[in-house]
Amino acid sequence: MKNNLIIPGDCLIRLESITDKSIDLIILDPPYNLSMDKWDKFTSEGYIRLLELVSNQCGRILKDTGSLWCFSGWSSVEVVRQQFGRNFILQNWVIWDRIKGRGAKYNLVSTREDILWFTKTDKYTFNKQSSSIKKVTKGMGLKNGDDCRKLSNVWTDISPIVPWSTERVKHPTQKPVKLIERIIKVSSNENDLILDPFAGSGTTGVACKNLKRNYILIEKEQEYIDIINKRLLAQLNRYEKLQIR
Repeated sequence: MKNNLIIPGDCLIRLESITDKSIDLIILDPPYNLSMDKWDKFTSEGYIRLLELVSNQCGRILKDTGSLWCFSGWSSVEVVRQQFGRNFILQNWVIWDRIKGRGAKYNLVSTREDILWFTKTDKYTFNKQSSSIKKVTKGMGLKNGDDCRKLSNVWTDISPIVPWSTERVKHPTQKPVKLIERIIKVSSNENDLILDPFAGSGTTGVACKNLKRNYILIEKEQEYIDIINKRLLAQLNRYEKLQIR
Protein backbone atom coordinates (compact mmCIF):
# COMPACT_ATOMS: atom_id res chain seq x y z
CA MET A 1 0.00 0.00 0.00
CA LYS A 2 1.24 3.48 -0.87
CA ASN A 3 1.93 6.12 1.75
CA ASN A 4 0.29 9.53 2.19
CA LEU A 5 -3.18 8.27 1.39
CA ILE A 6 -6.69 9.41 2.23
CA ILE A 7 -8.84 6.28 2.11
CA PRO A 8 -12.62 6.79 2.04
CA GLY A 9 -14.85 4.28 3.75
CA ASP A 10 -15.53 2.38 6.94
CA CYS A 11 -12.32 1.76 8.87
CA LEU A 12 -13.45 -1.75 9.86
CA ILE A 13 -13.38 -2.67 6.19
CA ARG A 14 -10.44 -0.55 5.08
CA LEU A 15 -8.13 -1.72 7.85
CA GLU A 16 -8.30 -5.25 6.40
CA SER A 17 -6.30 -4.11 3.35
CA ILE A 18 -3.32 -2.85 5.38
CA THR A 19 -0.31 -5.16 5.54
CA ASP A 20 0.62 -6.92 8.78
CA LYS A 21 3.18 -5.10 10.96
CA SER A 22 3.53 -2.18 8.52
CA ILE A 23 2.51 0.77 10.73
CA ASP A 24 4.88 2.60 13.11
CA LEU A 25 2.27 4.62 15.01
CA ILE A 26 -1.52 4.57 15.23
CA ILE A 27 -3.44 7.62 16.43
CA LEU A 28 -7.06 6.87 17.25
CA ASP A 29 -9.79 9.40 17.92
CA PRO A 30 -12.85 7.14 17.77
CA PRO A 31 -16.42 8.18 18.56
CA TYR A 32 -17.02 8.72 22.28
CA ASN A 33 -20.62 7.47 21.98
CA LEU A 34 -22.03 10.79 23.19
CA SER A 35 -24.66 11.03 20.42
CA MET A 36 -23.05 14.22 19.07
CA ASP A 37 -23.82 13.20 15.48
CA LYS A 38 -25.03 10.22 13.47
CA TRP A 39 -21.53 8.68 13.54
CA ASP A 40 -21.43 8.97 17.36
CA LYS A 41 -24.50 6.90 18.26
CA PHE A 42 -24.13 3.26 19.34
CA THR A 43 -25.77 0.83 21.67
CA SER A 44 -23.49 -0.20 24.53
CA GLU A 45 -22.93 -3.58 22.90
CA GLY A 46 -22.32 -2.01 19.48
CA TYR A 47 -19.74 0.41 20.88
CA ILE A 48 -17.83 -2.34 22.65
CA ARG A 49 -17.87 -4.41 19.47
CA LEU A 50 -16.56 -1.48 17.41
CA LEU A 51 -13.58 -0.97 19.73
CA GLU A 52 -12.92 -4.70 19.90
CA LEU A 53 -12.74 -5.05 16.10
CA VAL A 54 -10.57 -1.93 15.71
CA SER A 55 -8.24 -3.18 18.45
CA ASN A 56 -7.86 -6.55 16.73
CA GLN A 57 -7.00 -4.99 13.38
CA CYS A 58 -4.59 -2.49 14.93
CA GLY A 59 -2.86 -5.30 16.77
CA ARG A 60 -2.31 -7.04 13.45
CA ILE A 61 -0.92 -4.08 11.48
CA LEU A 62 1.20 -2.32 14.13
CA LYS A 63 4.92 -3.04 14.18
CA ASP A 64 6.38 -4.67 17.29
CA THR A 65 8.17 -1.39 18.07
CA GLY A 66 5.05 0.68 17.46
CA SER A 67 2.67 2.63 19.68
CA LEU A 68 -1.06 3.29 19.67
CA TRP A 69 -2.49 6.45 21.23
CA CYS A 70 -6.25 6.53 21.74
CA PHE A 71 -8.37 9.54 22.71
CA SER A 72 -11.36 9.04 24.96
CA GLY A 73 -13.80 10.81 27.24
CA TRP A 74 -14.53 10.01 30.88
CA SER A 75 -17.64 8.01 29.98
CA SER A 76 -15.88 5.65 27.56
CA VAL A 77 -12.29 5.47 28.78
CA GLU A 78 -12.75 2.24 30.74
CA VAL A 79 -14.19 0.50 27.69
CA VAL A 80 -11.23 1.74 25.63
CA ARG A 81 -8.77 0.51 28.25
CA GLN A 82 -10.37 -2.92 28.41
CA GLN A 83 -10.72 -3.53 24.68
CA PHE A 84 -7.28 -2.29 23.67
CA GLY A 85 -5.71 -3.88 26.73
CA ARG A 86 -6.51 -7.25 25.15
CA ASN A 87 -3.96 -6.66 22.38
CA PHE A 88 -1.61 -4.02 23.78
CA ILE A 89 0.37 -2.98 26.84
CA LEU A 90 -0.84 0.20 28.54
CA GLN A 91 2.25 2.37 29.02
CA ASN A 92 0.62 5.55 30.34
CA TRP A 93 -2.63 7.43 30.78
CA VAL A 94 -2.39 11.07 29.69
CA ILE A 95 -4.79 13.74 30.88
CA TRP A 96 -5.22 16.60 28.43
CA ASP A 97 -6.58 19.49 30.49
CA ARG A 98 -8.35 21.55 27.86
CA ILE A 99 -9.24 24.33 30.35
CA LYS A 100 -12.30 25.20 28.28
CA GLY A 101 -14.87 22.46 28.73
CA ARG A 102 -17.92 21.17 26.93
CA GLY A 103 -21.20 22.53 28.19
CA ALA A 104 -23.33 20.44 30.51
CA LYS A 105 -26.82 21.50 31.53
CA TYR A 106 -27.36 18.81 34.16
CA ASN A 107 -23.80 17.74 34.94
CA LEU A 108 -20.33 19.07 35.71
CA VAL A 109 -18.51 20.68 32.80
CA SER A 110 -15.93 18.31 31.32
CA THR A 111 -12.58 20.08 30.85
CA ARG A 112 -10.37 17.05 30.26
CA GLU A 113 -9.83 14.32 27.73
CA ASP A 114 -8.06 11.04 28.32
CA ILE A 115 -5.36 9.81 25.95
CA LEU A 116 -4.28 6.22 26.52
CA TRP A 117 -0.83 5.23 25.28
CA PHE A 118 -0.43 1.57 24.37
CA THR A 119 2.49 -0.35 22.87
CA LYS A 120 2.76 -3.68 21.12
CA THR A 121 5.76 -4.87 23.18
CA ASP A 122 8.14 -3.55 25.84
CA LYS A 123 10.59 -2.48 23.11
CA TYR A 124 9.07 0.59 21.48
CA THR A 125 10.05 3.92 19.95
CA PHE A 126 10.20 6.65 22.58
CA ASN A 127 11.67 10.12 22.11
CA LYS A 128 11.89 12.26 25.25
CA GLN A 129 10.11 15.59 24.97
CA SER A 130 9.84 18.76 27.05
CA SER A 131 6.69 20.59 28.03
CA SER A 132 6.23 24.11 26.70
CA ILE A 133 5.51 25.27 30.26
CA LYS A 134 8.31 27.54 31.42
CA LYS A 135 10.05 26.88 34.72
CA VAL A 136 10.49 30.17 36.57
CA THR A 137 12.43 29.05 39.63
CA LYS A 138 16.20 29.47 39.57
CA GLY A 139 18.41 26.60 40.61
CA MET A 140 20.60 23.80 39.30
CA GLY A 141 22.21 26.15 36.81
CA LEU A 142 18.90 27.12 35.22
CA LYS A 143 17.80 30.65 34.42
CA ASN A 144 14.35 32.08 34.91
CA GLY A 145 12.11 31.13 32.00
CA ASP A 146 14.18 28.15 30.84
CA ASP A 147 12.10 25.49 29.14
CA CYS A 148 13.21 22.63 31.35
CA ARG A 149 10.14 20.80 32.59
CA LYS A 150 10.06 17.21 31.42
CA LEU A 151 6.88 16.14 29.70
CA SER A 152 4.49 14.57 32.21
CA ASN A 153 1.22 12.72 31.73
CA VAL A 154 -0.84 15.83 32.49
CA TRP A 155 -0.87 18.26 29.55
CA THR A 156 -2.03 21.76 30.41
CA ASP A 157 -0.05 23.73 27.85
CA ILE A 158 -2.06 22.98 24.69
CA SER A 159 -5.28 24.90 24.10
CA PRO A 160 -8.31 23.27 22.47
CA ILE A 161 -9.85 24.40 19.21
CA VAL A 162 -12.19 27.32 19.92
CA PRO A 163 -14.45 29.27 17.51
CA TRP A 164 -11.76 31.91 16.93
CA SER A 165 -8.88 29.45 16.38
CA THR A 166 -7.09 30.11 13.09
CA GLU A 167 -6.87 26.38 12.34
CA ARG A 168 -10.54 25.69 13.08
CA VAL A 169 -12.59 23.84 10.47
CA LYS A 170 -16.13 22.47 10.50
CA HIS A 171 -15.70 19.42 12.70
CA PRO A 172 -17.12 18.99 16.23
CA THR A 173 -14.17 17.12 17.75
CA GLN A 174 -11.20 18.68 15.93
CA LYS A 175 -7.88 18.31 17.76
CA PRO A 176 -5.12 20.95 17.67
CA VAL A 177 -2.16 20.28 15.39
CA LYS A 178 0.19 20.93 18.31
CA LEU A 179 -1.43 18.12 20.31
CA ILE A 180 -1.06 15.54 17.55
CA GLU A 181 2.47 16.71 16.82
CA ARG A 182 3.45 16.02 20.41
CA ILE A 183 2.25 12.41 20.16
CA ILE A 184 4.02 11.94 16.85
CA LYS A 185 7.30 13.32 18.22
CA VAL A 186 7.15 11.04 21.26
CA SER A 187 6.39 7.80 19.42
CA SER A 188 7.84 8.01 15.91
CA ASN A 189 10.78 9.14 13.80
CA GLU A 190 11.09 10.92 10.46
CA ASN A 191 9.78 8.92 7.49
CA ASP A 192 7.77 6.60 9.75
CA LEU A 193 4.26 5.60 8.69
CA ILE A 194 1.40 6.94 10.83
CA LEU A 195 -2.18 5.62 10.63
CA ASP A 196 -5.33 7.46 11.68
CA PRO A 197 -8.41 5.23 11.16
CA PHE A 198 -10.88 7.94 12.28
CA ALA A 199 -9.28 10.85 10.44
CA GLY A 200 -12.06 13.39 11.02
CA SER A 201 -10.73 16.84 10.18
CA GLY A 202 -7.36 15.50 9.01
CA THR A 203 -5.18 16.99 11.76
CA THR A 204 -2.97 13.89 11.80
CA GLY A 205 -2.17 14.39 8.11
CA VAL A 206 -1.26 18.05 8.69
CA ALA A 207 0.95 17.14 11.65
CA CYS A 208 2.66 14.38 9.66
CA LYS A 209 3.45 16.78 6.84
CA ASN A 210 4.93 19.25 9.33
CA LEU A 211 7.15 16.59 10.91
CA LYS A 212 8.22 14.69 7.77
CA ARG A 213 6.21 11.55 8.49
CA ASN A 214 4.13 9.50 6.09
CA TYR A 215 0.45 8.93 6.75
CA ILE A 216 -2.61 6.85 5.96
CA LEU A 217 -5.92 8.50 6.81
CA ILE A 218 -9.24 6.63 6.80
CA GLU A 219 -12.48 8.60 6.91
CA LYS A 220 -16.06 7.53 6.28
CA GLU A 221 -17.87 10.87 5.94
CA GLN A 222 -17.47 12.64 2.57
CA GLU A 223 -17.94 16.04 4.24
CA TYR A 224 -14.82 15.46 6.30
CA ILE A 225 -12.86 13.97 3.41
CA ASP A 226 -13.42 17.25 1.56
CA ILE A 227 -12.12 19.16 4.60
CA ILE A 228 -9.03 16.94 4.81
CA ASN A 229 -8.21 17.46 1.13
CA LYS A 230 -8.65 21.20 1.49
CA ARG A 231 -6.39 21.40 4.56
CA LEU A 232 -3.61 19.32 3.02
CA LEU A 233 -3.77 21.25 -0.25
CA ALA A 234 -3.56 24.55 1.63
CA GLN A 235 -0.56 23.25 3.53
CA LEU A 236 1.15 22.17 0.30
CA ASN A 237 0.57 25.62 -1.18
CA ARG A 238 2.12 27.26 1.89
CA TYR A 239 5.24 25.11 1.58
CA GLU A 240 5.56 25.94 -2.11
CA LYS A 241 5.34 29.66 -1.35
CA LEU A 242 8.04 29.33 1.30
CA GLN A 243 10.33 27.56 -1.16
CA ILE A 244 9.78 30.27 -3.79
CA ARG A 245 10.82 32.92 -1.29
